[in-house]
Amino acid sequence: MANFIVTIDGPSGSGKSTICKMLAKNDGFIHIDTGKIYRSIAYLLGETFSQDKLNKLKLDFKLQDSQILLVANGKILNDLLSSEYIAKKASLIAQKEFVRSFVNDFARKIAYNGKFVIDGRDAGSLIFTNAQLKFFLTAKTEERAKRRSIELSINYKESLDSIIQRDKQDSERKVSPLVVPKGAIKIDSSNLAIEEVYSLIKSYL
Repeated sequence: MANFIVTIDGPSGSGKSTICKMLAKNDGFIHIDTGKIYRSIAYLLGETFSQDKLNKLKLDFKLQDSQILLVANGKILNDLLSSEYIAKKASLIAQKEFVRSFVNDFARKIAYNGKFVIDGRDAGSLIFTNAQLKFFLTAKTEERAKRRSIELSINYKESLDSIIQRDKQDSERKVSPLVVPKGAIKIDSSNLAIEEVYSLIKSYL
């Protein structure tokens, strides 16, 4: 089976993961969430993070119901990675080039054969530059903060502060900053329901 790759990049809270899950559920895609790979590294290595420990990390994956499950020491990690603490830690370690290289190689290893939708910050600009379709989702900062506060059950102010901080880190990091990938279709979802965004993306498939 030949590869068919769709990438969806964008800042935190723009709806990337939700759209990817819908495409996986309804349209036969396998969803790779690169953010979860960063989070798994943050979860497993915590405050003792180093390149040497990353090189020794035994991170694996398995496919279940069109979803990639991340596995370490026989334990599935996916449901352990949603806290705001892990998100902040992952955002910090993602600034290191050797971490991004590890994640990029890991994602490519997963998507070697099949129909995949990949979301992240540089899925289309760096990891899968030859993807058949590239999208860039964005939305106003306040709208993204509102979505994240609902998703994580945190107050709006905390969510807004986190979004602003992560946007700054994403745009200013020296290694692979957040950019609109070359050839990507840009969608502003500020005033769109998630079903409308899904239908719009579906129209390009």
